[in-house]
Amino acid sequence: MDLKLYGAIDIGTNAGRLLIGYIVESAGFLRTRQVEMVRVPLRLGKDVFETGSISKHKQDQLSDSLMSFKLLMDVYGVKKYRAYATSALREAKNSSEIIKTVFKHTGIHIEAIDGQKEADLIMSTFYTQPMPDMPYLFIDIGGGSTELSFIFKGVKQNSRSFPIGTVRELMGRNDPQTWREIEQWICEHKIPGVPMAAVGTGGNINRVAKILQKLYLQTISLDEINGVLDNLRSMSYEERVMDLLLKPDRADVIIPALEIFTSIMRSAKIDFTYVPRMGLADGMLLELYNDDIEK
Repeated sequence: MDLKLYGAIDIGTNAGRLLIGYIVESAGFLRTRQVEMVRVPLRLGKDVFETGSISKHKQDQLSDSLMSFKLLMDVYGVKKYRAYATSALREAKNSSEIIKTVFKHTGIHIEAIDGQKEADLIMSTFYTQPMPDMPYLFIDIGGGSTELSFIFKGVKQNSRSFPIGTVRELMGRNDPQTWREIEQWICEHKIPGVPMAAVGTGGNINRVAKILQKLYLQTISLDEINGVLDNLRSMSYEERVMDLLLKPDRADVIIPALEIFTSIMRSAKIDFTYVPRMGLADGMLLELYNDDIEK
């Protein structure tokens, strides 16, 4: 079988990722299939949330990472790829300069996408899952932003990106006013009295599913997430790395991620979540595939 491989480069606030994969149709759903995934701990948000700009050191790390991604895609024979940057790079004062410099050094053009497109790409993965027919709140928590989308009868009704995230929280940059905006937005768009579930995406909620040894699309209750959160809080950073085998740049952000996640679930009065283990990079692969189909 001759499958076309695509590449998705996701330059996030906490990490950079390369996903190499292909698209298959299974049981009426388009599904992404991972061939290779590489993750590097760039943490661009640390510079941006401290100074407003990305330092020369971080720029060099970014260029080196993207060059390694490009070489790996060459090895796999990837002909079509995209590189999207989210919260940190789109907020950096020197964003345009960095995009030009990286292109000059690597030949890779970075597009800093807005929060709405980020939310749409992440939510597009919903349609690759055999989910029960019920209302959902789609929740994706990143280092610099949180994307929320309401889904009713399989159709996205409302979507919004909020500037609140795990790296921001570690640095004390999450604005309490943003929390009030999230609560108001949920109140305005949730149908009163109608039970709904959450759909959680992102590395931190994926890790919770792994810790709890959940099977594919097996639900996780709010109480279970709180139990994991309490256990993580009782452990030192070193214990989270050594005993739970968390990556060093995951071991510190997972607690604020789960605090944000559980707060949103409580605000929306949601008791359980599905964790399909999909994310922005998967949405990018679907976008590349659909572009080819349209052509």
